Amino acid sequence: MARQLRQPTRAQSMVEFAVLAPIFFLLLLGTIDLGRAVYIYNSISDAAREGARATVPYDFPLPTSATLVTAVQSKLGGGFSLQADPCIAQRSAVNNACPTPDTASTTMPSNTGYIWYSPVIPNDPSQYPAQPCHCPVTIKISFLFQPWIPVVRDAAGNGVILLAETTMVTEY
Repeated sequence: MARQLRQPTRAQSMVEFAVLAPIFFLLLLGTIDLGRAVYIYNSISDAAREGARATVPYDFPLPTSATLVTAVQSKLGGGFSLQADPCIAQRSAVNNACPTPDTASTTMPSNTGYIWYSPVIPNDPSQYPAQPCHCPVTIKISFLFQPWIPVVRDAAGNGVILLAETTMVTEY
């Protein structure tokens, strides 16, 4: 008689584990994804500050856009895919029609990002302003974060855009 009472208890534990295990693992993996998102945001925020620092030293003219992109990418190191915003390559000091990442219609691939900067930092020194100024330089990095967990990925839709922005004033 006592033997018959113990068997349902073992089955009850197995059922409770089967019900609670997916929730536990979802919370565990969700915490890992949240940690990834915080790490990526902190990294791109720091890279945006480093890019702004590379453009504001006391020299005239401003460094080239290639110098800025190199400074941002070197701060991030490996594991991040960042490039200059595609519309920036098409603009110049005369035609500054590139929208900010907030309003850009270009969709970026998952787990990659774009570097956007203003004012225009041309690669051609003949396009620089004639006089030095205390001008604000804004660096924005937008990164499309895609979670690893399928349930969270489905809830996030096309991913979550992490945006870091830094503005500094030139020192000349």
